[in-house]
Amino acid sequence: MSNKHYTCTFDKLVLSGKCDCKFSAKDCIAEKEFGVCLDNSSSNQCQLLYNNLRDNSNFVLNIHHQNNLLTGQQLKIKMGGLLALQEILNIDNNNHIKDISNLVKVIKKKYIDFKKINFSKLMPKIAKFKFREKS
Repeated sequence: MSNKHYTCTFDKLVLSGKCDCKFSAKDCIAEKEFGVCLDNSSSNQCQLLYNNLRDNSNFVLNIHHQNNLLTGQQLKIKMGGLLALQEILNIDNNNHIKDISNLVKVIKKKYIDFKKINFSKLMPKIAKFKFREKS
């Protein structure tokens, strides 16, 4: 693997198998495995999208004035948000994201600025998303 890698905002989703991304890779430190991004621009765009999803999810998740979210809350925002955006953009939505970087590129092309996304349409999907279905 190249020495150049960047933060993968959606690494837990990729490692869980719920999402794929053409720029994702795995890295390890000691026995801890984590996901990285091989493209700086994609890493930055994913981070910007997540920050907008996070900023607009406070009300629906009742997390006002909470800086550090639990992993489950972060996953709910990330996966619920990506699935909702995929649905709004009429991209095949089978509860799996085929390529996060491509989805983010399509979102950016449609909205120009992530702040222009109609977040009120996303919130119901984020609110009801469960990372692990109870059996």
